[in-house]
Parts: sequence; C-alpha cells; structure tokens
Amino acid sequence: MTAWHFVRRSGPQRSIDATAIRRRDLAKMTLGEIESLPMVADGNAVALGELFSVVADLDASDQVVIEGDLKNVHGIAAGHDQGEFLVRGSAGNGLGSGMTGGSVLVEGDVGNFLAEPIGAHKIGMSGGSISVTGNAGDYAGHRMRRGTIVIGGSVGAMLAASMVAGTIFVAGPVGENVGVGMKRGSLLLANADEFVAQADADSLGACRRFSTPQRFEPSFLALYQDPRVLNVIGQMQRLPLFRTRADRSVGGQAEILFTVSAATACGIGYEESTATP
Repeated sequence: MTAWHFVRRSGPQRSIDATAIRRRDLAKMTLGEIESLPMVADGNAVALGELFSVVADLDASDQVVIEGDLKNVHGIAAGHDQGEFLVRGSAGNGLGSGMTGGSVLVEGDVGNFLAEPIGAHKIGMSGGSISVTGNAGDYAGHRMRRGTIVIGGSVGAMLAASMVAGTIFVAGPVGENVGVGMKRGSLLLANADEFVAQADADSLGACRRFSTPQRFEPSFLALYQDPRVLNVIGQMQRLPLFRTRADRSVGGQAEILFTVSAATACGIGYEESTATP
C-alpha cells in the first residue's frame, strides 16, 4: 500500500493534461520513474517532475493526493479504479473521466465534463464515487453508466446528459437542459427552482421529455449514511418532494427527484399521489 502526494509547482503553463497520473500505473513505478513520467502541458511533452513535486509514502494507505493551483489541470483521476483520490483545490475539466471504481473527493470546484467518457470511449463513469464540495460546470455525469456523484454546490448546463445508470445528488441550483437524453438512473436535486422555471418556459418541450411531476415520499433515502449525501438529503426533507420520469423523448425511464420552494411548488400543478408516474 502506498500514498502518493503531488503538489503543483508554479509555472506559466495554461493547460495541463493530468490523465497520466493513475494509481494502477504509479504502483509499478519508482519515484524517479514517476518524476520522469511524460505529461502534456500546452501541447508539449513535459516531465511530471517539472509540473509537480512528488512524495511517496510506502507505509500509508492506498491514496493519491494532488493539491495546489489546479484550475487549469484537466483529466485529474481519469480512469481511477480503486482507493482514494483526494483533490485539495479546484480542478479543471474532465475530472474522474472513465472512472471505474474507488472514490474521488474534491475540496473545491470542478470544471466541465465531470465523469465524462475518456478519449474515444462512449461510456462515462462506470463505478465508484465522486464527491465535490463546491460547484461543477457543464455536462456533469455525461454518459454516466454506474456509480455515485455528490455535488455540494451548483451545476451548469446539461446535467446527466445521455446518462445510462447511476445516481447523482446536487445540493445547489442546476443549469439548463437537465437530463437531455437520459435513459435510466436517478437524479436528486435539492434546489430545483431553476429546473422548474425552465420547464415552465418551454412547456411543450417539457411535456415531451418529462412525465407529470407527482408528490413522492421515498423511504429509501433513510438508507444513505454518507455524510455528504446526507447533506443533500437533509435539504430535500425540509421541502415538498416531487418525482418525474425522463427523458421520455428517447424512451427513458430515469427518475428525477426534486425539491422546490413552497411558492414554486404551488405552481407545478402536480397530482396529489405517490403512484409511479
């Protein structure tokens, strides 16, 4: 078991591809080999040691830690498969792309395409868990197949686009076009006023994509014990909770559970029922 600790060095690089930092590959390398690992910065090949300082603790638990100014560092935790990947700071695009297992914790915000497909693959995250304490950009959970994502802040446009399975929790507001092409899986939104407002503005399109929202009392929420999930669920338990099915325009049977303010709830026009919509 080994813990690897990467600290971003200061430098002029505008964009860094971090997909080469993978736990399963690090486990086969010496510290010198890790420092010589080829990476790409601004389109040029650069040794990892020029971009990050590296420390390996051979007696620690299986963990990868990366910290520093990471907003222009993309593909962090790509293909992560087991153990913990801890990101101390806000990260760039494509975090957790192609992830298959383990856990990723981000102490900050992330850019676009959280848990997206990696490279030319058509499937995004297919296992494990990602927790983001801050906000996420556009296309979070794009083509997600399995696993869990928890976002403690807001999310941009196209949340859960073309999602196949898995569960996404969002504590804050969401952007436009939630669940476009969503086939299955669960999306739990603790602050869905903007989601409802967008559906109202495009009522015809919303009717094609979503079933009629109904009041819902999900007993299964009591089974969750992860404190990050409980933070989202706690908000949902204080407000009216509804369920809709999506994306019906592609034959999807995904469920979106959402809470809205009392004022917004009055305007939804739901059926007072807990039956499956």
